[in-house]
Amino acid sequence: MGKRYTLRAAVNDNQLVFTVEGRVDSVTVKEFEDMVTRERTAHPEGGIVFDCADLEYISSAGLRILLSLRKKEKEPIQLINVSPKVNEILEVTGFSQLFEVSRGMKDISGRDVRKLGGTSSLTIYRMDNDTLLKVYSSEKSLEAIEQERKYAQIAFMSGIPTIIAYDVVMYKGKYGMLYELVQVDTVSSIMSSSPEELGQFAVEMGKLLKVVHSSEPDPGVLPETQTLYEGWAQKMERWLQPEEKEALNRLIQAIPPADTVVYGNFYGRSVFVQGAELLLINMAGISCGNPVFDLGTVYMYYVNEPQQVVKNMTGLDPDEAKKFWDVMVRTYFDTNDDNVIQKHEEVIRAAALLRATVTPAMGSMQAEEIERLVGQARSKVFPEIDQLAALLSTAHF
Repeated sequence: MGKRYTLRAAVNDNQLVFTVEGRVDSVTVKEFEDMVTRERTAHPEGGIVFDCADLEYISSAGLRILLSLRKKEKEPIQLINVSPKVNEILEVTGFSQLFEVSRGMKDISGRDVRKLGGTSSLTIYRMDNDTLLKVYSSEKSLEAIEQERKYAQIAFMSGIPTIIAYDVVMYKGKYGMLYELVQVDTVSSIMSSSPEELGQFAVEMGKLLKVVHSSEPDPGVLPETQTLYEGWAQKMERWLQPEEKEALNRLIQAIPPADTVVYGNFYGRSVFVQGAELLLINMAGISCGNPVFDLGTVYMYYVNEPQQVVKNMTGLDPDEAKKFWDVMVRTYFDTNDDNVIQKHEEVIRAAALLRATVTPAMGSMQAEEIERLVGQARSKVFPEIDQLAALLSTAHF
């Protein structure tokens, strides 16, 4: 258990500032109330600020003291440097709407870390034996990070094996998230050192993706995958002609609607292993829609990209990646019938081409890579638009 309780008061710029440390609970709440009342009586002018940087917990009794104080004050009461844990209490109780709340975050820039993996938008580190750190690119806003935490909770409650973050921090000028976890590594990292486990991990990845696609969250709690794709298609106007953008929307709209979870970026570098369990950590791209969106993305990474892109995204050589995909897709559909797999792959390939076409709109990319993807769309997508749309319309997995 952390520090029990300390409360200090000082007047700063005509404001009465309380510094709270430890826990305001049933044991300490009376002392908390007495001191707040005494100090306010002694210093009746100006506003009130509670510095909560070291406040570990506040009980309902402590919240009632704050509420009583608020009713007596003319100016809003400020709660500053609030930790994610205490902020969650304020959010759940509605107190975040009653007070001026500002978040505070620890800066852990001086900590030693070891890189485990990542993407262009985030990097995963192991900080110690019990802690993972996920650091976002500088473009990631705090609001977007909090939204991802919310999506992770929704995914967890929907039955998806995921890791829940317990704190938001700063790391070398960027936002980061801390996860409490023991001895994990990515699927790609393990396979690079133990290639003989490729087949087993492919089976487990197929099972995990099926679990994701068997999950149906409550209506409206996740963004619609189709809407996300339509937004990316709109952004592609920088590189596409109006008629090409229209054709792209035809492909998106051809995909039948569905109410399942779509993970967004399912590949070996984004899936973690703890013991015998596979876990997901990055919920930034989670949405709700047809499973073919995910399957197309996986196919793109493992089969349909240039060799170096396959290696970078999966950690596997192209031949190994194709073997991995084959085992994974057969596990996912629970069949070894080559004809069935071939029919499914025709539809999935169409979804992979769609995903590749909108990829430039998803974030910063090198000009030559954008040129390659736009060129691929003009050679393989737009000339076959009717056939691809017809295939995608049959995506009932």
